[in-house]
Order: sequence, then C-alpha cells, then structure tokens
Amino acid sequence: METFSPDTIQPATVGTSDGEISTPALGAEREQAIRVIKIALFSASIVPSLVAGAVGYYHGFFEASAFALLTLGLFIGQLGGDYLYYYSTHFHTDARDAHTKIFAGWRPFFADSIFKDRRTLVAGILCLIADAVLGLYFVQKVGIVILWLALAGGLVAIFFTPMMLRGYKEPVIFVTFGPLSIIGVYYALAQGFSWLPVLVSLPVACFVTVVAYLKGARYEIRQHAGQQLVIKLNNSVIKGLLVSGYGLIVVMAAVGLAPAQTLLALFSVPLAWSVVKTVEGNTSEIHQYLWATVRSIAVLVVGGGLLALGFVMAR
Repeated sequence: METFSPDTIQPATVGTSDGEISTPALGAEREQAIRVIKIALFSASIVPSLVAGAVGYYHGFFEASAFALLTLGLFIGQLGGDYLYYYSTHFHTDARDAHTKIFAGWRPFFADSIFKDRRTLVAGILCLIADAVLGLYFVQKVGIVILWLALAGGLVAIFFTPMMLRGYKEPVIFVTFGPLSIIGVYYALAQGFSWLPVLVSLPVACFVTVVAYLKGARYEIRQHAGQQLVIKLNNSVIKGLLVSGYGLIVVMAAVGLAPAQTLLALFSVPLAWSVVKTVEGNTSEIHQYLWATVRSIAVLVVGGGLLALGFVMAR
C-alpha cells in the first residue's frame, strides 16, 4: 500500500474518462489530510498483526517477543512495497498511476533524503532482505510452512505494481493485508493453523480494501462554482465492503465462532457511516474526499482494534 508526502505535492494532472484536467497545488487542509494518510496507512500492516496476536492470545498461544518481531516484519514489508512501487511507477515500468490521482506527488519516507529517487529501489531491496532474515529466524523456530507464507508476501511487494496496473489492486490488498498477514502471524505464534484466524481476517480485509479503493478509485474531478469536486465514484463498492465486514463480525459472534466481546467492533460503525455519507452523493470537494479517506483508515484502526480487544477480553 503506497504512502504520500504533502511537502512534495506539485500541480498535477488528474486523469478522467473525459480527458485531463489541470489542478493547482493542494491547500493547507488538503496537505494536513495527506500527512495524516501518509502515516496512518501503516495501520494496514499493524492492525492485522494485532488481530492475529489477539486470536493467538485467545487460543493460549502468545509470545510477546515473537509478536513484536512479526509486527515489525509486516511493517517492513509494507514499507518495502512502497519503495518498490515508487521506483516502478516513476523510473522503470509504467507511470500511469503516478500522476493520475488527488494524491499525486507522494514519496515514501526518506525518499527525499537517504533514498532519493532511484535509490528507492535499493531501499526496497534492503527491506526485503531484512524481512528475509526475520523469515529465516521463524523458519528455524516454527518450521518451513512460515517460509512459504513469507515468500508470498515478498512476491506481492515485488509484483504489486504490474498487478495493480492490470486492475488487481483491491483483490491483492484484500488477500495480503487480510488472510495472508493474519494467518501468517497466527501460524508463527501457534505453530499451527486454525479456521478462526481465517474467518476473522475477512472483515479486516474488507476494511483495509475500503481504504485502498478510496485511494485508487476511478473518478473525475471537475470545477464548479470555484470548487473542485470529485464525482462518478462507485460508492456501491465501499458500501458492500463495509456491510460485509460488519456482517461477518455479527454472524461469527451470533453462531459462536467468535466471542460476543468481538461485537465491540461495531462501535466503529459511525465512522463507517460518515465515510459512506461523504461519497454517497458522488459529489464531494477534494478536501472532503481526503478526510473521508482518513476516516476509512480510522474504521480499520478502531474496528480492527476493538475486534482484537474483544478476543483479549474473552480470554
């Protein structure tokens, strides 16, 4: 999942189905929203780890040091994917995604200093090497299965850009930051599989995919009465993912697959509702759209965090 830097925003061209529209530099409010998004996006790796750790704790399998290393591994993997994505879309393969968004101008952390421009490839490779070292540690600790899970995550980081450019961004995000991450962390803690983390990973995957969709959806930007408006956004996808995520939580608790305490995640519904209302009319100002994206990240953080808390409380 890519990150964005407000201090590198330049006047950009935003692609639309009707052509291209020139947009000015983002204002202070937009910069603030993008700054929040840049940092908060790393919840995509941290929240799945928290949920997996909570399920492991619920089942009686938890080791703090191992959990910390696993969380670090997911974080480094996401950061490495950002570096490789930036390098691919700016210097190597295809720039179609680099300049066609409200978020145009993003750079990964340290891309303006330590890992400037083409050095982002080196940064991405270093992140993959660091994760490989962590993977080898867990292979000797829990067995060879964890190697295949780690390898799958590494391949996603390497091939994310070509898959995204072929229209597979949301499915890849769904699988990577849902089932793959949660099953991997749980397996490393429990040294075995269970159906519960598989099921629990699905609502988390729904929430994180909403964020990915808002960041990469096809839309138009039009000028109207001195305002820049985001229109033609398919909000049925957002509604479907949110309803599915919360519905899965309710069903799991209702049939006894998950403890009743996991229904705490429903306290994040007002945040989800505010996201839906912002994009529901298919017309919102750019800064409103950006803050809706921030609130979608809050849905992931609050909903996923309360889901994890429910498992811990039920132990």
